[in-house]
Amino acid sequence: MKKPLYKTGLTLASALLLAVSISACGPDNSPKSSEEAANSGSGNATPAAKAPVKISYLTFRVGTHASAKMEEEQIKQFNEKYGDEVEVVVEEIPSDAAYVDKIKILAASGDVPDVVMGKDGINDVLIKGNLATPFNDYLDKDPEWKAAIGDDAIASNTRDGKVWSISDQKQNIGYFYNKEMFEKAGIKPAETWDEFMSNNEKLKAAGFVPLALMTGENAWTSNLLLAAMIGTNGENGKAFMNTLHPTDFNTPEMIQALNMMKDLLAKYTTKDALGAGYANAANAFSQGKAAMIANGPWMIGDFSDPAKSSEGFDKKVGVAAYPNNSLISTYEVGYMIGAQTPETRDAAEKFIKFKTGLEGQTIALEYGNVMPVSSEVQPSDALKEKYPIMVESITVAQKTQLHYRTLDSIVYPNVTDAWKNLYPKLAAGRATAEEIAKELTEIAAKNK
Repeated sequence: MKKPLYKTGLTLASALLLAVSISACGPDNSPKSSEEAANSGSGNATPAAKAPVKISYLTFRVGTHASAKMEEEQIKQFNEKYGDEVEVVVEEIPSDAAYVDKIKILAASGDVPDVVMGKDGINDVLIKGNLATPFNDYLDKDPEWKAAIGDDAIASNTRDGKVWSISDQKQNIGYFYNKEMFEKAGIKPAETWDEFMSNNEKLKAAGFVPLALMTGENAWTSNLLLAAMIGTNGENGKAFMNTLHPTDFNTPEMIQALNMMKDLLAKYTTKDALGAGYANAANAFSQGKAAMIANGPWMIGDFSDPAKSSEGFDKKVGVAAYPNNSLISTYEVGYMIGAQTPETRDAAEKFIKFKTGLEGQTIALEYGNVMPVSSEVQPSDALKEKYPIMVESITVAQKTQLHYRTLDSIVYPNVTDAWKNLYPKLAAGRATAEEIAKELTEIAAKNK
């Protein structure tokens, strides 16, 4: 009996499929992948290269920022070394304040970049929102990297045994001053706060604006002075400035410091200080419009940059510790892992390890005048020759005996946000120092 044609067709097709299946198997009859089958005719075929893992990274260190060259060089050298493994997708943010605002908005939606700088309370936001991965396992697996960071820097970013961020620099912060203006006013860097206030009056009498302050953004240059006033006011003041998340600002040390700041803002700073941002204060000093600015060594490059300072300005700049032979000395919060998958977490860790390891610290020192966290990283002879004030900064830091932290590094994020509204009220007399201290306490209490 003749078979139906459609059944014969199926039989032939089945035979052909069986033949193809057999030809795609190796000698041990194990099936090959489609790629292996396609390459089976070639004895020297190589597997396709794995695409690099993409990670997102937002940075405010761009444009005219004091650390822009450092950032650019770190990313460039990382790409040269690890670009085939990790692709860093960079988004540039125009300022520190804009960066902080954007990260907080992203955190509210649970979608932060893979690598995050934890500055200005961002670390608290990410930890509280369960948006960060601790570094403990990564550090335990890499003792060389752990040693390059150092126990003190690691401890500064450890909470309840978990290392939430990796510091990329040590901040030794005093203030810079215009030596010509000081000489004409007949003064030297103050050893006491009474002398500091007297220096301001003498500078003003000589026709100079004493201080480059600002109350906008995070009130950075103003709050450095405020921190120094508190931190040098006895054991209680020192303890306050070394306490994470203080909740009571109603202290004699805080109220006394706020009253001093009221005088500084009212009498001894630029007309635009109220509401001004960091760029305004930095420009006031670098353009010779103010005699002093509280800031760290990363600003040193600006003094010889023709786009920011007049020719020869770097020769006019000196660096000093705060009264009572004291200095702000703290570790930057540094970088956090915001990545949410194992693959991107590992890639983020690789990028952070490069930036914070000995290589990254060396780049930061040479290109950004950033103090390294490791004593193994020392300034090159070329850097010493180019920026002698960098050597002077190190010498000043080594001589100081009293150390305390920045306000940004100890207070809650909402307290940092509040300064831009509180300082104008204080300066204008719409609120007393006691009332400002009470407001700060109430703001901090909202975090409970």
